[in-house]
Formats: sequence, structure tokens, C-alpha cells
Amino acid sequence: MRDNQDRLLQIPLGTESFYLEEAYRHREITYKLHRLFASWGYLPAETPVFDFFDTYRHLLNENKKHIYRLIDREGDLLMLRSDITLFLAKQMGLLLRQEDLPARVCYSDTILRHQNREDISRNEFFQVGAELIGKEKIEGDLEILLLLLATFDSLHVKPLIHIGSRRLVDAIFTDLCSAERESAIADVRNRNRADTAELLKKLYGKEAGSAIAAMLRFIGTPEELKSIKPRFAAHLNAAAKQAMEEMEAMFTILERLNKVEQLRIDFSEVGEQPYYTGIVFQAYIDTLDDAIASGGRYDKLLESFGFNAPSAGFSIMLRKIEPLLGDDFLPPRPVTSDHYGSFEEAFKAAEKRRAAGECMTL
Repeated sequence: MRDNQDRLLQIPLGTESFYLEEAYRHREITYKLHRLFASWGYLPAETPVFDFFDTYRHLLNENKKHIYRLIDREGDLLMLRSDITLFLAKQMGLLLRQEDLPARVCYSDTILRHQNREDISRNEFFQVGAELIGKEKIEGDLEILLLLLATFDSLHVKPLIHIGSRRLVDAIFTDLCSAERESAIADVRNRNRADTAELLKKLYGKEAGSAIAAMLRFIGTPEELKSIKPRFAAHLNAAAKQAMEEMEAMFTILERLNKVEQLRIDFSEVGEQPYYTGIVFQAYIDTLDDAIASGGRYDKLLESFGFNAPSAGFSIMLRKIEPLLGDDFLPPRPVTSDHYGSFEEAFKAAEKRRAAGECMTL
């Protein structure tokens, strides 16, 4: 009996709670980011904690295994919020009209997503992010990338952001059926280089396949890409060439804005989610194994919920980077009222100090 009581007093595996100074710090960081988003014209939205699983089933693919599911009292299968982008897309698809575009939305909330048995602490996350709806291609991509950079700047964090193109990789494997293409893209994502190279040689021949495989292994700056581009450019089909040209045009503008220091071109970045259609990116920092942010373009996502509008966005795993922020965002150290003679004197003094921006306890 005692062991069972002790177990019930604990929190479930895969969840977390935080209190006092840590909770204050977390809220201050979130508040600061929302102020930044508001200065760019992004307004907050909140999504439900759970929704009908069948609504999203066709958008999940292999990611279904990461989702917590439950049955409601009517027998409907529900899913807990594992991806705010999906839940937000449904909301926006139902609410927006064409005259509302472009719409700029931001959010900050918990998601629950099963990862693996070895690291149960990662089953609960806190995402902060932004979505730009109704702005197409380069201008929309630029705005989202620049907002992501501004977000990290505001936190004094300098990750490397690896940018790829799902459109380019889809074009490379366009001759495959849907299931084969998904498998090939998964090999690119997981950096199964031998399998990718073998498949490309079958599709394009030995010379062209080897050149395209080398391109998919490339990670570097725009200048470094220019130096190796002649090796593979002639072997790309028209759709892949167009996707490459759009990425180069985007980087040309970023270079003119002096915003490429933290950016890397990485053609193996194709996105964990199946709904990406254009640029895809993830942000990495040396001290962490996993990406701290991800995002990209998903022009067909809202169409799944009845509203046709191009979209791009990003989400940051805020709890992953909070330990990196040092002593920033700590609560003010309170002044005590011990040296005042009476409660009334202490209260009046505290009112004055608080009005001046200080923290004072009674």
C-alpha cells in the first residue's frame, strides 16, 4: 500500500514540472519572445490539447508511432497535441478567409510526443513558434528565416541553421512511386549514404547518380556550393534546377542583408514531417545532440483542412535551450521589510518601492 501511495505522489514518466525561479524564468523568456513576435506583426493563437486522430492520420506517416492516443466517452479516437503546426493548420483552415491574408500567427505551448525508451524525459516538450500564412516563396521564406534569427539574437544564442529543399529532393526522386519516394527521402534524412547512392545510380546512371549523391551530402556556405555546383548541375532535371535556383536567389538576398553567418546549405535536410513542400531547416548548437528548432514551407497543409494558402513557419524547443541562457531572466532579488517598525510602515514603503520597479516582501 505504501509503495502504491509513493508512486501516486510522483509525476508520470515522460512529464516534467518546474517551480518558483525556474517557472518565473520560463515565463519571462516566453513573454520576451511574444513581444518580439508582436513587433513583427505576429499575434498569438492557442490550439486544443487533443483532437480527433482521423483528422490528421493522412499527414502523419511513420510519425504515428510518436503520438499518444486515447478514446473519449463516445468511442472516438483522439490524439494528444504532438505538433502545434498541425493543430494550428486546422484552426486557421477553418477560420481564415482570403481577405485575411497574409496572416501572421505565433504560439507557445506544450506538446507530448513519445521519442524512445532510453530518454523518457523528452516525451514532453514546450514549443514556441511562428507561422506566416498567405505569403509565397522567397519573400515568405526570407521573413520566417529572419524572424528565427532575430529570435535567437534576442536570447543571445547562436546556433547553426541548416537549410535544405524538400522540393529539390522530391524532384530528384520524381520517377519513384509514392512509397518508394518516401523510403528514398527517409534515407536522405537519415544519411544512409550508401543506399541513397545506389538508388541514384539506378535512376540516373553511374556518373550522374554519383554526382547527385555527392550533392545530397553537401553541407556548407553559399560560396562553397558555387565551387562544386558544376559537378552536378547538368544532371538535375528541370524541377530540381528550379528549386536550386530559388534557394540560390534566397541566399543572394540573405548575403546582401549580411545574414548568412549562421546559415548552412544542407541538402540532407528534408524535414521530419511529410507535409513540407519547399525549404526545410533545423537549428543546431554544439552542446546538444538534437535540433533546437525546425521549420520550413508547407504550401499544401492548410488545403487539407479546406483552405488553400501557402504557409511557412518554425518552432523552437524552448526547454532545450533554457539551460544555455545563464543567469538571464532570473527574478529580481526582493528587499525585506524586517527593519521597519510596523506592518503599516512596511506596507507603505513596499508600495513606493514597487512603484519604482523594485521587489519588496512584507
